[in-house]
Amino acid sequence: MGPNKVEQAAVRPGGATDEDASLAVRARKGDAAAFGALYDRHVAAVYRYVYYRVHNDAEAEDLVSEVFMRALRAIPRYEPRQAFLAWLYRIARNAVIDRARRMRTQISFEDALAHPNADQVVEPDAGLLALSDTETVRSALAKLTPLQQEVIVLRFVEGYSTEEIASLVGRREGTVRGIQFRALEALRALIPSREALA
Repeated sequence: MGPNKVEQAAVRPGGATDEDASLAVRARKGDAAAFGALYDRHVAAVYRYVYYRVHNDAEAEDLVSEVFMRALRAIPRYEPRQAFLAWLYRIARNAVIDRARRMRTQISFEDALAHPNADQVVEPDAGLLALSDTETVRSALAKLTPLQQEVIVLRFVEGYSTEEIASLVGRREGTVRGIQFRALEALRALIPSREALA
């Protein structure tokens, strides 16, 4: 499928919609069509998130299927006051962690930079990601903690706000800002500037 072959999701994780809440309530009562509608609305966003956590399309597709199977089993416990997509992201995050434990491999965001749109950064601070060669950035990202990698990719590749990332990773906004700041500082130290390369 590939992350560039799926449509951008219109719903952001920080904003639960009335339609999502209504569909989720119906799905909790066993309405398969309502759950199908939630799947259609959010499968692209979940796929993109999972794609950046694993190394290939087939694994990402398998994990997305697992995420929605877990969501279907857990839908009776879903609380409509929280954003449905944020709830799905938490399930996806747990599925990726479980997969990593099974595979006993380090979760990496290296593939994020192989994505054709990886240079579409959303803030000037992220310019160092776009101005460096892909191999240098991959190497630098691999040296960050998994949480720092996750925050950097969600912020500068996926374009989520700090508030939305806080909801997705289950941390306070200030904590996410601190993680982002430390990650960018580490990347600045690890990635030589253009002037230094000249």
